[in-house]
Amino acid sequence: MEKWTISADLASLPGALDRVAAALRRLGAPAKAVQEVELAVDEALTNIILHGYEGVGGEIVLSCERIDEGAVVEIRDAAPAFDPTAASTPDLESGADKRPIGGLGIYLMRRMTDAVLYERRDRENVLRLVKHFER
Repeated sequence: MEKWTISADLASLPGALDRVAAALRRLGAPAKAVQEVELAVDEALTNIILHGYEGVGGEIVLSCERIDEGAVVEIRDAAPAFDPTAASTPDLESGADKRPIGGLGIYLMRRMTDAVLYERRDRENVLRLVKHFER
């Protein structure tokens, strides 16, 4: 398992995404899986930084590990509790001008991964993004 900590600011995003992509490649992820997980992690980290920590900083711990079917990226933060798995599916039928703002990032996380798992553990948000590799 690879594990690292980043600052909860938008300037940390490119480096964090590079590390996730590199870790997934080392674990044998195909290019498409790397791109999809990278997008999901980008959405998750951006939400944590902007909405969880509200731009005032903090730390985010990421880890990446191999499972039988693929890999899991775990993201931990100490921002206020937020369960993305409880978010409703956004309205994708109405025009952009009629839809409420927000919700698409969580929708993308769900579409780009095989499972989005959440739990609140020891005053931390623990988000696990599971991706199965093509066989």
